[in-house]
Amino acid sequence: MPLKQISESVRGSLKVIKDTLTVLKEFPEVTAYPYLAGIFISITFPLVSSTVFANWYRRVFTDTNGLVPVPHKAHAIIGLVGFWAFYSALITAYFTCAVSISVIAKLEGHKRPPFYGLLRVARHVVRVTRFALLSVFFFPLGIYSQRRKLPAGWLGVFGSSLTLHMAQVAPAILTSRKNVDDTIRDSIDTLGRAWRESLVLKVAMYILVFLIVILPKLIQKGLFGGHTASNIGWIVSIELGASSLVAFKVANSIFTAVMYHQARSRKN
Repeated sequence: MPLKQISESVRGSLKVIKDTLTVLKEFPEVTAYPYLAGIFISITFPLVSSTVFANWYRRVFTDTNGLVPVPHKAHAIIGLVGFWAFYSALITAYFTCAVSISVIAKLEGHKRPPFYGLLRVARHVVRVTRFALLSVFFFPLGIYSQRRKLPAGWLGVFGSSLTLHMAQVAPAILTSRKNVDDTIRDSIDTLGRAWRESLVLKVAMYILVFLIVILPKLIQKGLFGGHTASNIGWIVSIELGASSLVAFKVANSIFTAVMYHQARSRKN
C-alpha cells in the first residue's frame, strides 16, 4: 500500500474515532455493551469450559476401571484455546449485533428501551448464531460474493474481504431476512470502500489486546518464579485475553456502526 494511501487511511480512521466519540458523548449508555461483554465472558468462560471439558474427558477417556486420566498439557492447551475461539465468537457476535443495532437506531433518532439491542438479538438468536459460526469463513465468502469484480478490482475485493467482520454484517443480519450471500454483498457494498480504515482500526485493536495479554506474564516473570506462578500467569493471561478481545471487538463495532450509518446516508 503506497505511503499516501496509508496516511489517508490513518486520517480516515482518526476521523471515524472522532465521530464515534461525538456519538458516545451524546449516547453514553452505548458504552455499557463492551463492559457487559467483557464481564459476561470473563465470568461464564471458566464455568462453561470447565464443565464442557470435564464431561468430555469423562465420556471419552474413562478407562475400564472408571478412572479419568489427567490430559496431556498440550492437549489441554489446544482444547482450551479451540473452545475459547468458538465460545468467544458466539458471545462477540451476540454483543456486536446488539451494539450495532442500538447505535444505528440512536443515530436514526428512534426511541428504544434500555438494552434494545440485546432484546433484538434474543428475537433473532438463530440467525445471529448462524452468521457467528460462519464468521471464520467471511474472507472466502467475501471474495465469492464479489467474484464479478475480479480480476480487475482484486485489491478492493481482497481488502474488503480481509477486513469483513461481524460488526459490518450485523445491521443487515437484524434488519433483513436475506440469505448469507446477499447479506454479505450488501454489507460490503455499503462499507467496502472503507476497508483501509477498518484495517487500521483492526490492527490497533489487536495491538492493544496483545499488550494486555502479555502484561500478566511480564509481571509474573519479573516478580514471581516457579512452576506454579508460571501456570497462574498463563491462566490470567488467557482470561484477560478472552475478555479483552471480546470487549475490544464489541467496542470496535461501535466505530463500525458509525461508519455504516454514514456510508448508508451518503448512499441514499
